[in-house]
Amino acid sequence: MITKKDVELAGKLAKMSVSEQEAAIYEEQLRALFGWVDELATVNTDNVTLTNATLAAHVRKDQAVTDEQAAANLRAMFAQELDGQAKVKKVL
Repeated sequence: MITKKDVELAGKLAKMSVSEQEAAIYEEQLRALFGWVDELATVNTDNVTLTNATLAAHVRKDQAVTDEQAAANLRAMFAQELDGQAKVKKVL
C-alpha cells in the first residue's frame, strides 16, 4: 500500500519539492498504478508466445562484439579509455 510517506520519500529521492496537495494526488495515482500492476500479475501467461519484434530486446549483454570496426569507431568517439572501456564523466 502506497502511503503519503512513500510519496514524500520518492519526491526526496527525485530531488523534488512535493506539497501536501501534490502528495495526496500522487498517492492516489500511485495506488491506482500499483493496483493495475497487481491486477496484471494475476493474468495467466503460461501459454503465451513471445512476439517481440525488436531485436534489441533479445540481445544479451554477455554476447561478444562481432563487428570489430564498429566497436573501434565507437571507442574512438571517447577522449579516454580505462581497461578497454570508454571512460565518461561522472553523471551525478
